[in-house]
Amino acid sequence: MENVEILKPKANANANSGVKYSSFNILAAHLWRCASRARGLPDDQPTKLHFPFDGRSRLNPPLPQGYFGNVIFMAALIAEAGDLRTESFADTMKRIHGRSKEIDDEYLRSAIDSVEKVSDLNTLVRGPHTFRCPNLNVIPWIWLPIYDANFGWGHPIYMGPANVVQEGKFYVIWFSCFTIVKLEMQSFPLMWRIRSIFGIY
Repeated sequence: MENVEILKPKANANANSGVKYSSFNILAAHLWRCASRARGLPDDQPTKLHFPFDGRSRLNPPLPQGYFGNVIFMAALIAEAGDLRTESFADTMKRIHGRSKEIDDEYLRSAIDSVEKVSDLNTLVRGPHTFRCPNLNVIPWIWLPIYDANFGWGHPIYMGPANVVQEGKFYVIWFSCFTIVKLEMQSFPLMWRIRSIFGIY
């Protein structure tokens, strides 16, 4: 997380809006821009960013942090690849921040109502096609208290997904803020060139 903290003041200084952007806003904006460039998407190609979020604190009244039920919702927003390439980094952060702020108690309760009306919940399952090129899914695990766990053998040294089998998934993990990326093979040459995950182009 040290590198994120170094990047955050620079990103916020360039925002010029008075809004303090979160670590996730910064990381997701950078990954979305990098993936679009690495994939060589045409300017008029829509690309969708998916990301999960915890709905506990957004409900009114909020659910306690220790609530063990599933309160994970998915959000998404769309932009054209050309816009992501030409707009400022701050503008990409603003897109993500704005979408996050729209997700409130009314939004979540409407989502729950919609799910309750679906007769076959299998139709809501997101398959691998959801996140494949030109889309992507950024999954932040950096706030999970993974390294606080101790089952009698000491704290974990490292935790990560066993395998990232779906193209277009990005796992952001607290391990010197390590990022696990799965992209199509033809995207790797350019992704390697922009591999500095905390640089802003």
